Amino acid sequence: MTLRQLFIASLSRFQDLKNARRLSFGKVVLYLLCLSLLMAIPITTQIWQAFQNLQADTQEIATKIPDFTIQDGKLTTTDATEGFIYQTDSIIFTFDPEGKRNANDIAKDQLGNFLSVGLLPDKVVISMPATNLSTQLLGSNQLELKYSQGLTSLDGAHIREYLGESRIPWWILALSILISIYPAFINLLMTVLISAFGGVIMIGFRRVSLSYFETLKILIFSATLPVILSVIVSLLIPNFDTSVFIILASLFIFSQAIKDLPKRPLPNQPE
Repeated sequence: MTLRQLFIASLSRFQDLKNARRLSFGKVVLYLLCLSLLMAIPITTQIWQAFQNLQADTQEIATKIPDFTIQDGKLTTTDATEGFIYQTDSIIFTFDPEGKRNANDIAKDQLGNFLSVGLLPDKVVISMPATNLSTQLLGSNQLELKYSQGLTSLDGAHIREYLGESRIPWWILALSILISIYPAFINLLMTVLISAFGGVIMIGFRRVSLSYFETLKILIFSATLPVILSVIVSLLIPNFDTSVFIILASLFIFSQAIKDLPKRPLPNQPE
């Protein structure tokens, strides 16, 4: 049977999945990658939602930024504007032309997944959640940019206009998918390998003649419907335990797939 025929069979004709044992392992791995792409949908959705929330928060903050200019490397307001701290769901923003706060204060504002941004008298400070990636790229989770080093044209009007009209670029979605596929593939692979041990026990009790790799091939196709269902549920219930569901459901479908396979003879029983 072809991959297309086995996919169709995985949705209803479970007994046909026994034919997956004859496929080359390369085709089975390709099919597993396709399932991983499905599994990546909830993760991609969460990442995309996070970017949309961040965009909405930056646009909300943009409305709060007063008029200012950069003169001689210093933040200068057009009138007696006082500093303030404004917090949204994902950003803590500080506007401090008077120098009442410093970079360490901005870093202390950063809690959990919050992004802390400060416009201080002589520089912009951005404090991000601490991760290995930010540390490797920047040396720390905090970025400091002096106005005198390329930001002399910065002003309140341009920031409000830019943030108010900014849109999430298309490549962010592509990047989100690429980031999501790897953990989805690893998670699904581990789930299928754990299921395969259960499958080996099952064929032992049923005395079915299957090797471990044949069992693994059938189980990968048996996981198709559980993966589709788990993706749908995960979109509705983000904390849903997909691994346990996929293992149990895949083993049930696997048990239906091997029903008609020949059994090994019992000891001292003629074949």
